[in-house]
Amino acid sequence: MGDFSKFKPVCVELLKTPSVERLIKLKNLVSKSEEDSIQQLQEYILFPLFIITSNEELRSEKIFCAVGECLQEVCRKSTVKVYKIFSDFMLQLLLVVHNVNPTEKKTFQSEEVKLVTVESLLALLKSASTEVILELLSEASRPLLGHLVFTLLKVAANEEMKELRISALDNLKELSCTPSNGLGSSLSGFFPGICTNMLKIINGTIKQSHVLTMRAVEVFSKWIRIILNNNRFDNDDEKSENDQWLQQTRTNLHLVFEKMMKNPEMHWKVKLEMISLVAGVMEDCSVTLEPSLPLLIKKLVQFTADECPEVERAAKERITNLSFSQTNFDSAIRQNLYDIVTCLPRIVTQGITRDQLVVLQELQGHLTLLGPRLEQSLIFSGLRQRLFKGLLISATLEPTKVTERDDPFSLQYLREDRVVSQFAACCSTIGRHGNLADTSDYLLDVVRQKDSFDKESVYVMALVLKGATVDHPVLTTIIREYSTYLTHSTSDSKNDIILGQLMLLVIGEAAIQMGTDFSSMLLTALKPVLEKAGNPDFCEAGVRSLQCMTDALRLTSVSKLLEENADYYAPQLTFQLRNIVRYPRAIDLLRALLMLSDIRMEHWLERMVEHALKGLDKSHSLRALPYVQVLELYSKAAHNTRPAGPACAKPLSKGETLEKEELIQRIVDYKANIKLSETYLETNEEEEICDANTEEPEQIDDPEMEEEKKVIPPQITLVADILDRCTKILPQSTEEKLYASLMQTICLSVEVLSSHEDIFLPKVHKLWEPLKNQLLGTSHLKQRQAFEMFLSLVRRCPDFIRHRAVKEVLPKLVLFLQSQATASRGRSSRAHIASQSYKLQKSVLSAMATLVEFIDPPVLEVCKIVQAISLYLSNQQISELQSLAKDNLVAIAKYHSGSVWLTLHSMVTRRTLTRPSFRSIMVGTTNDESEFTVNAEELVKQLFPLTCSGHH
Repeated sequence: MGDFSKFKPVCVELLKTPSVERLIKLKNLVSKSEEDSIQQLQEYILFPLFIITSNEELRSEKIFCAVGECLQEVCRKSTVKVYKIFSDFMLQLLLVVHNVNPTEKKTFQSEEVKLVTVESLLALLKSASTEVILELLSEASRPLLGHLVFTLLKVAANEEMKELRISALDNLKELSCTPSNGLGSSLSGFFPGICTNMLKIINGTIKQSHVLTMRAVEVFSKWIRIILNNNRFDNDDEKSENDQWLQQTRTNLHLVFEKMMKNPEMHWKVKLEMISLVAGVMEDCSVTLEPSLPLLIKKLVQFTADECPEVERAAKERITNLSFSQTNFDSAIRQNLYDIVTCLPRIVTQGITRDQLVVLQELQGHLTLLGPRLEQSLIFSGLRQRLFKGLLISATLEPTKVTERDDPFSLQYLREDRVVSQFAACCSTIGRHGNLADTSDYLLDVVRQKDSFDKESVYVMALVLKGATVDHPVLTTIIREYSTYLTHSTSDSKNDIILGQLMLLVIGEAAIQMGTDFSSMLLTALKPVLEKAGNPDFCEAGVRSLQCMTDALRLTSVSKLLEENADYYAPQLTFQLRNIVRYPRAIDLLRALLMLSDIRMEHWLERMVEHALKGLDKSHSLRALPYVQVLELYSKAAHNTRPAGPACAKPLSKGETLEKEELIQRIVDYKANIKLSETYLETNEEEEICDANTEEPEQIDDPEMEEEKKVIPPQITLVADILDRCTKILPQSTEEKLYASLMQTICLSVEVLSSHEDIFLPKVHKLWEPLKNQLLGTSHLKQRQAFEMFLSLVRRCPDFIRHRAVKEVLPKLVLFLQSQATASRGRSSRAHIASQSYKLQKSVLSAMATLVEFIDPPVLEVCKIVQAISLYLSNQQISELQSLAKDNLVAIAKYHSGSVWLTLHSMVTRRTLTRPSFRSIMVGTTNDESEFTVNAEELVKQLFPLTCSGHH
């Protein structure tokens, strides 16, 4: 009774004379009282508030706002259990916002009054008991419910005040949260109005607050899931009654969805709510809204490609969750998937990156949605064939251009890394959820039939395996098929090379997945993979595949793998090497063994070389390649195992400054070479004396001479024979592979023999003429290879070839640089940079300082060289050539600074150089800057800073 005594005076005063102060006092009393007390006195407290609310003469705007705040406080402290009180208050509040009686005069309330009224309605709904709400939803209360829904929709759609509209939507949301089985039936009559007004709010103006749009999407989602829930239409009797209504509602709602999804100005937070709406409708209304599922699924998948990471992440999470859902919407996904894979080739081949990314993200989203049910869907309507055909066309491969990247191939249409990653993700998803056996059978058939997309099928197979779970029978089939193909494959075309490389990578990936179980397939795959590892066209992929096999079998190295399985390939290799013309691939196998294993094969190789030398004597030049490759391999093995010995001493160049230790070492090397040469001459003189005298010469025991007379190793003798034979064949070689193999063999042989001058120099004498002819020929590729060989000789025996090099080679190289300077001026296209002429030009230009250092040509020749190099200081030349020219001039200036000084000062602008006690010097040819001026000025400042500081 104590609480009643506190409220009675205030309530009586309110009935007599309503005022804002008394209403505030009542609100404060309510807020300070216990909830139980307010519940007991609820009707007593609400009575004066109702009288004021229902009497327009008693209330002003301020008084009504105070009444509304007081009513909200009472609702927060108590539960409205009497429907009469609830309905009376609701009716009066609704009439304040919107009077539905056309006979009464309409009064326009301010936005503040409407806001308080709508907030009071929300408080009233939240405080109402379940029985009161059920009574509101009953058939008898349908007019009041309709008045409530219509008023709230009108406020939410048409008012300008953001808070007012959001509060109206909160009322609709609260109404949809009622725990009642008949809620959907009660609200279904208002659904057309809900759709119309919600679409108006969601597709509002760009100035509209995103918070309002978010709330509208959330409310709309709740109403759809309540009214069109699958459970509502499970009853056959109700289904027959509502069938016509459902059919009409489906059509109208589909149009609403289409307009909603096309909104281009959607805030990212609104998109998050839209994702929740789509996912909720797919879970709860998959049967009732089946015609709209393809549209909703497509929109959900499109959100996975959104620019906002939060939206993309939320969409992917929803798709992953839906893939494990028990709800069946596979038919809708298949419909979309069919459309996607049909347009996939067209979109990909158009080459528009954004469109490619979108269609691939849609594809991956639909594949993920199907999840474990993917294989069932691929059976329908040839969907598998259409899907993989689209993937193969998208994965069209082409040989990589020289200037692009190190990879031997690239995707023709998918150029951006993010698009390629998305394509790989699609293939991995197929591997993860599809039937690997059926997928691999389809892709293997493409290779068996020698289809035009055979390499693409292997590329897709590699991506599919990365996402698939381990299936040993399938992996075994793949390894066996690809190994068989590699055994018979060639490198005649770029397509064959790419196909072989991809197969090697797939075999390696399959081995990693099989782990130690791969041991059963090792003998099947080892020899074909080893052969390809020794072929330069497949070397990198072959080595990677072998490394994968090693890792799978948990061995320490590839060499260990080869040693443990040598019994498998060694006997067959021996036989094939003896019949090398019939089995040219044995060379590749041997090359791989030399490159990857530590097996000692010197004696074995020596017999092979002797056989190859005999074969070269009998074979036509067209059949010489296999024998030359054997010689190349032996030379390479000898080069790798050669002992360190005295090499030709590097000449002491003019003007070169050396550290003390380096100078001492050079003197020691020089004396060693002189002593070796004297020994060689003395030995020849002794042989001549022995031939002239009939008497046997007296034996002289000299320990020092015995030490100097070293026995020539058989290996060196064999390499010398190899160099002789290659020198003999070199002028006759016209085939590119044979020429390349010959030059490589000669280069390796020269390096091996360079430590034995008594053998080396006569061989160089025989090699010079054919090498010079190749160097001065017309094929730029052969010229470049010959030039590399020439540089090797320059470094190893500069004194021996100096006269011939200066007379026969240097003038031709200078003329070549001069002519190419004109050809390359202003040309920077990829085609020109990839040409053999440019590569030769770059090689010659970069080596000029080396030639000057080692050959030490006459000053006149040096001047010509400097003049030729200076042509590349033009700013019209390719920047790489300009850098090479500057580097070479800096290097040459160490030995011939005068020639460089004179050339550079002829290119700068005209100026006078003055130094104390010296005559002034006029340099430069013109007052205007030329295309050479910038680089020339830079070099002058770098090389001659003193003269640069003394001009005016």
